[in-house]
Amino acid sequence: MNYRILLFPRVLSSVLMASSLAGCATIKQSDTSRTGIEQLLISSADDRALDKYDLRAISGAKVFVDTQYLDCVDKNYILVALHERLLANHCTLVAKQEDSDVVMEVGSGGVGTDHHELFFGFPGVALPPPAMVAIPKIALFERDKSMGTAKIVLVAYDTKTRVAVINAGYSLARSDHKFWQVLGVGGQESGSVQKELVAATSETPSAAETAEMLAQKPGTLSR
Repeated sequence: MNYRILLFPRVLSSVLMASSLAGCATIKQSDTSRTGIEQLLISSADDRALDKYDLRAISGAKVFVDTQYLDCVDKNYILVALHERLLANHCTLVAKQEDSDVVMEVGSGGVGTDHHELFFGFPGVALPPPAMVAIPKIALFERDKSMGTAKIVLVAYDTKTRVAVINAGYSLARSDHKFWQVLGVGGQESGSVQKELVAATSETPSAAETAEMLAQKPGTLSR
């Protein structure tokens, strides 16, 4: 008698029962070391944090930006984004502190991303020998949420008197990107980063975004 043949149905039954439990999996696909969404999450959070500062108090001044206290991921973007805002306020960027009217120090208290994935369904399972097949992953519901966080602090003071000109404390901001699907159908994206992409690239908004826009429009649902 071939005991393998008798054992196989029992093994298959046990595996199927185990696979009926909810499981989770993380899939990251990118042609670069970091995904485009991950980079946008950070830069968008940086922009939101910087936008909270009112730079009109130093409008037209010669500004030296001291970068020695800035140590975080994508710090070059923060610096260029800060330069852009200073120039928009008619400031002149100088390379030496002695040539400036105002010294601006910039630092970070936390710049990075967080990722949360929720999955209900049947995780893929490879059957033990002698079976040469695997039970595929069946997702009943999947939700993927990523967040970018930026905590930035700016301090500006008069070069000669060292009296504070801008001392509003730190600025904390977040960006997010969400993806969900039900029974493998849907693939809907939403969140602040997706809204920026739609606005900048004229991409067609997802069903989730369309529903959100309709809900925010007064009187739309009552018609």
